[in-house]
Formats: sequence, structure tokens, C-alpha cells
Amino acid sequence: MVDSAEHSPSATWPDTLELTLDGIAQGGEAVGRWQERVVFAAGGIPGERVVVRLRERHESYARGDVVAVLIASPDRVEPRLPGASHMPWQHISLAAQQRFRRQILADQLAKFAGVAPELVEATAPASKPWEYRSSARLHCEGRRVGYYAADTRLIVELDHDPLLHPTLNQALAALRDALAGEPDDDQPLDITLRVSEAHGYCIAAMRGRGERRRLAERWRSLCPPLAGVVFTVPPPHTVPPVGVDTLVEEVDDLTFLLRPTTFFQVNVAAATTLLNLIRTGLGDEAGGRLLDLYCGAGTFTLPLARAAIQVVGVEEYPGAVADAERSAAVNHISNVRFVVGRAEAVLSSLEGDFDAIVLDPPRRGCHPQVRQALLERAPRRIVYVSCHPATLARDLHPLIGGGYTVERATPVDLFPQTPHVESVVVLVRS
Repeated sequence: MVDSAEHSPSATWPDTLELTLDGIAQGGEAVGRWQERVVFAAGGIPGERVVVRLRERHESYARGDVVAVLIASPDRVEPRLPGASHMPWQHISLAAQQRFRRQILADQLAKFAGVAPELVEATAPASKPWEYRSSARLHCEGRRVGYYAADTRLIVELDHDPLLHPTLNQALAALRDALAGEPDDDQPLDITLRVSEAHGYCIAAMRGRGERRRLAERWRSLCPPLAGVVFTVPPPHTVPPVGVDTLVEEVDDLTFLLRPTTFFQVNVAAATTLLNLIRTGLGDEAGGRLLDLYCGAGTFTLPLARAAIQVVGVEEYPGAVADAERSAAVNHISNVRFVVGRAEAVLSSLEGDFDAIVLDPPRRGCHPQVRQALLERAPRRIVYVSCHPATLARDLHPLIGGGYTVERATPVDLFPQTPHVESVVVLVRS
């Protein structure tokens, strides 16, 4: 009997191959070709000659990892934490990372939305290439603590993460010490850890089976900057926190009151960059009536309210809206209104016209009903904050076809050392 694998397209791929890399893909992998088929090479840089070990084979393309660099790019630098899957661009110089972000965004917008590449501006740089993350999601099993390896539930133990704010690394080290003093318990435990960049302390949220109060108390005793630990339990149950349960952060001279599980910009300094790009994109409409879709805790809603007649924020998570409302109160901002609900369910029912709409959807982009409602409402300007170029291009295509013109698109270096491409696109009604 002949093995059927001999007749499958994947059988023609070797285990390793040598090739020259000449492009960069949206996911951050370098791209080359072998026998007219595409090879995505993690750990490579365009312009390099490399040896790639394949781990995924298909008829027209394959994926693998660079195991040897024969001719290195001048953009290659020494990684700080070799093999760390959460920062796959740490081997690329910061200047090259910014070029690649612009290239990825321009390629996706041109291919799927017909946007001219010259409308894509240079990447807005990060203020800090390291120690910029203000939050972390940690996983614990027994005395082991770290991140999940990419696409797995396997914990990669972590002593120090160069992307984290120093206070979070201090809390991480103290957590390891606290776990070392606990009875051996294999029950998984998830921890969300967040620092206030404005005030230098951090708080944590624990989620797992049972109440780990003794662990939380030990952790706080070992880490003075850890001001509180909350326990996330399903409603209607409530568990009192150990210490404080609210993080106080500041953006644009405004105070934000946040619970540790509420989404907020992970790179707080870059949030100001995004806010400035939004203001520029709104132009004269910044003083009108605005709609902020997917508004979260009001990161953009509250600063924009200073110049606007009114801002309406729409967010599906009640906890985030509760934080936005108390932040509005503490800043004495009264010209905002928040609506709890999915954007696609709420948008068509909102009363009145909006001069401009700001939207910052999740990675999956906008629901088709949102795109249609935007066209029906026809604001003069739309400012779209995106975290995924492909879904951004998909959403822009019908808006452009419906009478909007892209004025500019700006990639933002929100997460240095990673291929994440944040961007702000300004659309004007023709």
C-alpha cells in the first residue's frame, strides 16, 4: 500500500529550507518564496537569507521558524528575552518596527479597501520601547506563574518581563514568593494585574476556584506597591477585597476611576497619542455633538467632552460604563451620556444627529449593522481607531463605497516589540 501522504501537496515540502526573505506579513512574520510558494518565517526580517524549519505545510504556503541567519539584516538587534512568544519583534530595531507597521497598514488598506498608500502616514512613535505595559494577565498553577505559550494553555514561567512597568515586575516577583509559601495547589488561578502610572501603585484581580484570601494577604505583605486584591466571582456573589478595589489613573489631566478588570489602554502614554490624533481628525466637528462607539471606560469620551456640545458613549460592558460614569462625576463633566448595549443594537435607536462619530471596536471590527447605520446617519466625519488592519480595511470598504473619503491613516506604535498595528483613520463625507 502506498502511503497517501506521498500524494498530498504537503509531502513535497522539506523539513527545512533556505530562502531569502523579501516582505512582512500582517501577523509579523517575514515572508519569502520557495518554488513559487509563500513561506512565512517567524523570527526573520525582510532582506535576510535564512534557514527555516517548517512546522505547518499547505498546498500553496507554509509556516516555520528561522533556525539560522546566513545573511543578517542591519535591522537585526539582540533580543532581551529570547524565545518569548509575547514579543516576537524584539529582534528588530525600533526604527524598522515602525517602518513595518506603516507597510502592513498600507498593504492591507490598498488591497482590501483601495486606499492609496500615500495616504498612510509615518508611524507615530512610542515614548518608551520597554516597560510600557500598565497591565498583565498572569496564569498560575501550583507554585508556577507566567504567561501561556502562544496558542496553548501551557504556562511559560516568568521571572521578569521587560515590557512591564517596573511596579508590575516588582509585584510579579512578590507573587512568586507568595506562591512559594502556599500549600501545593494545582487549581488554576488567573490574575489581572494593573498599575497606576500616575500614582505608582498597583491592584490585582484574582479569578479561580475558591477564595485565595490568604495568598492575597501574603502577596500584599511582600509587595508594598500592591494596594489591593479583588476576587472576581460570578454574580450574585460578592467577596470583599483585600485592600483597595479601585485604580486611579490620569489621562489628559483627567482622573479615571477603574476597577482592575475594566479595559483601559495598556500603554497609557500612547493613549494620549491616540487622543491627539482623534482630535486632529475631528477638526471643526470636535465642537459639535459627538458619538463615541465602543467607548469602554470613557478614555476618549471624557477628554472630547471638554470641547464638544455633547458626547454620547456606547459600551456593551456595564462595569466599564459604571467606571466611566463615576469618572465623569469626579471630573465634573456633565455633557456626556453613556448607553449600555452592543453598538449594532443601540446605534439605530439613538436620537438626534451627530456631527462626527468616533469608534474603537475590538479586534473583530464592526458588525455589518454598524457599518450600515454609519452610512445612514452620515456624520460629516468618522474617526476609526483600529487594532487590526485587515478588519479595518474590511470595514472601510463599504464606507468608502457609500460616499466617504479617507483623509489620512496613521499607524501608532502602541505595543513596541510586537507586530500589533494600532491606527487612526479619518474619513470625510464626500
